[in-house]
Order: sequence, then structure tokens, then C-alpha cells
Amino acid sequence: MFLTPDHLVRELYLKPGDRVADIGCGTGAYTIALAREVGDMGQVYAVDVHKDQLHTLASTLERQKLLNVEILWADIEKGIPIDAYSLDAVVLSNVLFQLQDIDAALTYVAKIVKPGGMLLVVDWSKSHAGIGPHSSHVVTEEQAETFVLKHGFRMQKRLPAGDYHYAFISVSA
Repeated sequence: MFLTPDHLVRELYLKPGDRVADIGCGTGAYTIALAREVGDMGQVYAVDVHKDQLHTLASTLERQKLLNVEILWADIEKGIPIDAYSLDAVVLSNVLFQLQDIDAALTYVAKIVKPGGMLLVVDWSKSHAGIGPHSSHVVTEEQAETFVLKHGFRMQKRLPAGDYHYAFISVSA
């Protein structure tokens, strides 16, 4: 069974009015799911280092009349312009394998999540014969968990994410 962004976001048990971020948002599959989940009173930050992806997302948000998303161009390894301890949840989907300094990125993530806030990590489980990243770039689930725990999160639950990915939710201490 494969859980879609909508299904995975529901596992965060967000409430209307919550503040969340989709870091490494790309064209926004998780951003859109988050925006719908937190409602008009909520706030979603869509963060990416690729401006072209953010332009595509902005057009999609406009077409879908989703007004609760703020688009931020930022590099997660160098900082994120979001207030400390202000977010109820963060999503990192297919991001870890692209990073050169996972520790730096998770240091910033840990600073913006409230105590008790959630972190959803979804990434490639391995290199799948040309589908996904090169095997030298894959961050295994065990490695991802080690990084997350090191930055003050504790594991909450693992989620089914299909044949090519793993997914888990952790909670900020």
C-alpha cells in the first residue's frame, strides 16, 4: 500500500489554524495537502531552493485559490526565514538525499518546530535501478532516524510509503 501526500499529512493530526512548513516543497504536492488540512486560518510555508519550482507552485496555488501559503525561496542548509519554535509540523519529502549537510538542515528544522511539534520524513529507501537517486546519495531510513533523533526529536510512528520510499513521523522534544 502506498500512502499519498494527503494520507501522510492526515497522519500529522493537524488542526485548523496550525502553522506548518513543507521544506523542499518542489511543485507542492505536500504543500497543497497541508494547506487544505490547516484551513483558511492556518499558515503553510512552502520552502525550496529552486525558484522555477516555486513559480510553478505559485501558479497552482492561484488556480486552486489556496491563500494560506507563503512561498519562501531558501536553502535549508543555510537557514530558513521562519520564526523559532513557531511551527506545529514540518514535512521533509524527498529532501534528505539531496542535502550535502543533513546536520545543518536538521539544526534549522529543530529551531522552527514547537516542542511537541511533528516532523514527517519521506525519502527514497534505496536506488531502484534508475528510479530515484544514485545509490551513493540514498539516506536509509536508519540513517534518517539517527539524524532526526540527534536533533532532539523522538520517533512516533512509521508509515507505509510504497515500494520506493520510507516514511516516519517524529516529535520534537
